[in-house]
Amino acid sequence: MLSPDQRTVAMDMLRPPAGYRIDQAVLTTYSLDLDVLLALPLAVLAHSDRGVDELLADPLLLLEALREAGERLNVFVDETGIAVPHTNRALYALLEDCVHPVRAPGGGAFHPKVWVVRFVDEAGQPLIRAAVSSRNLTFDRSWDVALVSESEPAGRRKIPESRGLTELLRAVPGFAVRELPSAITGAVEALADEVARTTFPGPERCHGPVVYQALGLAADSGRRWKPDAVGRNLLAVAPFVNRTGLAQLVEVKGERTLVSRREALDELPAESLAEWDSVLVLSEAAMDEPEDGTANRPSDLHAKMIAVEHGKLATWFVGSANLTAAAFGGRNVEVIAAITGARGKADSGKGYGIGRFREAGFLNLCEPYHRDERVKNDDQLDQARRLLEDARAALVSSELTVRCRSGGEAWRWVLEGELALPSGVSAEAWPVSVGEDQARELAPPLEWSLPLSRLTTFVAVRLSVEANVDDIRLVLKLPATGMPAGRVAQVLRSLIDSPERFLTFLRALLGGLEGLADWMDNDGNGAWQGEWAAGLAGETLLEDLLRDRVAGPGAPGAGAAPDRGPALDGRRQRDRAG
Repeated sequence: MLSPDQRTVAMDMLRPPAGYRIDQAVLTTYSLDLDVLLALPLAVLAHSDRGVDELLADPLLLLEALREAGERLNVFVDETGIAVPHTNRALYALLEDCVHPVRAPGGGAFHPKVWVVRFVDEAGQPLIRAAVSSRNLTFDRSWDVALVSESEPAGRRKIPESRGLTELLRAVPGFAVRELPSAITGAVEALADEVARTTFPGPERCHGPVVYQALGLAADSGRRWKPDAVGRNLLAVAPFVNRTGLAQLVEVKGERTLVSRREALDELPAESLAEWDSVLVLSEAAMDEPEDGTANRPSDLHAKMIAVEHGKLATWFVGSANLTAAAFGGRNVEVIAAITGARGKADSGKGYGIGRFREAGFLNLCEPYHRDERVKNDDQLDQARRLLEDARAALVSSELTVRCRSGGEAWRWVLEGELALPSGVSAEAWPVSVGEDQARELAPPLEWSLPLSRLTTFVAVRLSVEANVDDIRLVLKLPATGMPAGRVAQVLRSLIDSPERFLTFLRALLGGLEGLADWMDNDGNGAWQGEWAAGLAGETLLEDLLRDRVAGPGAPGAGAAPDRGPALDGRRQRDRAG
């Protein structure tokens, strides 16, 4: 965690330890790329009971296993957080049953980035892995941080340190914008029961287990969060900050260091930074364009953590919360994990002190912040952004629905309902299974003629105004009627009508998140029909399969190309939440 030369791959958090298989996984995120979620079931599939050889012998069996693996995942995402895909894929139909849009009860953002995975061994004994991070489920590049721990449930006693994680799991099905099937709510509740009886150990040389705290689970919590450790030195890292959030931290006396994004600091009044001894931003060198072909995904700071030194100890708070009123005041749903260990000496290579963090290298990637006095607020642009935010709120609270009717070879896919947007905002919509060139003005009812394999409950929307501000683009998951039985099976069959298409798809999946990202970029039209890359590439496919099998379960990088960067790494996040 403390050293930026350590790498972690998000998919590794789903990989079972030796002798285990995935039984269930609950993931929470503020923002979501559907293509990332397509890659995650491979972590389940790679250790399928059927075995890779058997799956490869029958392509349809493999794709069916991929569908079954997806059924073990439940992803809870903020209702505004599903990103419009760069490509159109019929395969998104496989994700509809496991993606659950949710709404924060306090009126803010559903913002936690938590993965809770239940593994079982051959005897059916469970092992629970909990990961609390600052990373969303996207392809974006960023400096992020994650704290991962695993242990077995034991006895009947409820573990107080795990209560925050348990409370999140119990609450999140109730945040869904539409009622969930009882099978899903029951499975999440059963997982919460096991988490409640699990003690999650901290990293090496930590004092005691990981302590989890959940914020914003009730509409009005009535109190603001602040570190419960009172000490003399403070380090605070977050991409988004505001005056109220910083005021919660300055009660810690001694040397205070703040690391944030330059544009966030520019928006603060100068007096908000006066009580900080050191204010830093990532240097340009830390955000150099990569040489791995992913320069179109820029890098920036996205890690969120606070460290407080008290006596000979240091406590670290890691999670999703920015240094803002919305995060600390309970308007957002957030999760924070805390660990405590000996400070140690900065040059000893051991310990959890702020000086050790500096010596480990991350703060050496930063430079002093200097205010850009040229930055001026533009009232007209601010008004246009607020107008788009109001339009987004109206959109997600509308009663839009999808209705499908058979029409022979083609189906009628109809978007119905009523929508009232603020004056001055224009909106266009289209099914995610077709190209954006088929977008139409969002004035229901809207109708498309689609083959059965292209029917979907995911609808892409683009909101825009005439001012020079970025459009708001998001995907809605809508209730649907008339969806035919066997639709997903038809989608799977459409993917394997030639060996070239199937093997290209398989090799992209074996590349994990990065492999699928490269495949997405190279296959720019995104259509599952049409020409794919020429050649079977059988020799490289075999190489990928062998590498995956040799690496074995739980091995870093098995079946996935490593992410750029260290444990404080990941992907840049579309994260507007405070």
